[in-house]
Amino acid sequence: MKGNEMQADYVVVGAGSAGCTVASRLSETGASVILLEAGPSDWYPMIHIPAGMRSLLRNPLVNWNYTTEPEKGSGDRRIDWPRGRTLGGSSSINGMLYVRGAPADFDGWAQMGCRGWSYDDVLPYFMKSEHYVQKGDPEVRGQGGPLKVEDYRTILPLTHRFVEAAQQAGFPFNPDLNGTQRYGVGYSQMTRRGQWRGSTAQTYLREARKRPNIRVETNAQGGRLLFEGKRCVGVEFIRGGNTTTVRANREVIVSGGAVNSPHILQISGIGPASHLQSLGIPVVHDLPGVGSNLIDHYVVRFVHRVKGATSVNELARFPGVVPEIFKFFLTGKGALTFGVTTAQLFCDSREGLASPDLQLLFTPGSTNTLKFGQLDDKPSMSCVVCVVKPDSRGTIMAASADPFARPHIKPNYFTTHTDELALLGGARHVRRVFAAPALAQHSIGETSPGPDVKTDADLLTYARKFGNTLYHPVGTCKMGEDPRAVVDSRLRVRGIQGLRVIDASVMPTLTTGNTNAPTIMIGEKGAAMIREDAAA
Repeated sequence: MKGNEMQADYVVVGAGSAGCTVASRLSETGASVILLEAGPSDWYPMIHIPAGMRSLLRNPLVNWNYTTEPEKGSGDRRIDWPRGRTLGGSSSINGMLYVRGAPADFDGWAQMGCRGWSYDDVLPYFMKSEHYVQKGDPEVRGQGGPLKVEDYRTILPLTHRFVEAAQQAGFPFNPDLNGTQRYGVGYSQMTRRGQWRGSTAQTYLREARKRPNIRVETNAQGGRLLFEGKRCVGVEFIRGGNTTTVRANREVIVSGGAVNSPHILQISGIGPASHLQSLGIPVVHDLPGVGSNLIDHYVVRFVHRVKGATSVNELARFPGVVPEIFKFFLTGKGALTFGVTTAQLFCDSREGLASPDLQLLFTPGSTNTLKFGQLDDKPSMSCVVCVVKPDSRGTIMAASADPFARPHIKPNYFTTHTDELALLGGARHVRRVFAAPALAQHSIGETSPGPDVKTDADLLTYARKFGNTLYHPVGTCKMGEDPRAVVDSRLRVRGIQGLRVIDASVMPTLTTGNTNAPTIMIGEKGAAMIREDAAA
């Protein structure tokens, strides 16, 4: 380091789920690594308590607090988009669910031209990343990895009733939703470090920081990438009004996620030339796909009032929360260990599908439809319908050349007929499960959407007015070999040397379920590719 300059073999921009993974694995080789994070360290106490997630959803200390542009498909509303802005990124503020996705997801990537990304190709990296506490099938579940994965420690009876009700409705029980089979109903798994949240900051990065060759810079807002011709040689970051240059002797790895990665590329001159020119950004490389192909999980929540059973809503409030606090700190169990969803059902919206296209997520509690992140004040249970393979596509585009200006987020939710049909199929499944005897005995009635929302047209109107995101944006720097691809199959930015993107933005399509585990897998595989290329 000299003056306002630093240098390392590798510079990683973004310390989120993928960035911490990449920095950790590269530092194992003895190469020098500088990891830049726009937010602070993960000191904030509520990060580490699993049930503290609700207090993080709008917290500016640790959250980018993005919002979407108003769009017709989502009722002309602005929708909150929480994204982690702290060490660990969104793995420090998410619901902690560990869901790998279906084998067909990755085989589909390979069929689209992503060489080396079939299920057989990525499975070793899922296994390398995890230590599954309950062990599971050794052919597919990992032992000894940094990411500790375990079943829920405390399960309320309502969750058991949901699992029973789904079976009564005709769906098979699945003992391990991350095992060899995705179809069916089963209990959720979480990323943990003991009783605490198991973010990538507290797993991968915690161990890596013991090495002298890794340097972590927090509160370091990523600025423009630096180029010599068509080679990326470094990046600027801004902290306290001062700009620092970080030179990369080998490569720069952008791991800002589906929002920030395309934004960094665009303000640096990589993206659709006409858009960059309209903002006064000098074009380094015309790459039309940067910021397009945005995909996210749009969901609709079904809520029932509860009788004869305890829900999270009571346990999260005084006086019910008092014994739960003692239970958490004394035994590492109880309601404060909850993430967000305790059981899941993967199923088909219609016959003839090769892989489930629906994820139904059950919670023995409910949030207020009109008050973001706030629990209902009465005992309730809820189930979210998620179309896991949506066809709708949106964009994330820079609004200015200023690194601090927010990009325009246009998800284009719920704008295809296939997405509508799948959602309606999921709605029918949810209502069948709630009507099954095991769960019906605890229901006073459906409060959302409510008994008056009966027809397909009514349900679609409700979905646009009250649907929400499941916080899984991907695809804005998609991988592939086609003209709209941003990175190739080795995650190198097309047309630029010394630059890769490694995070959820490279996914060409969404995975079946939550995206944190696949993003960590991408970090593992991407780091392995860098090491292989360096050795070659």
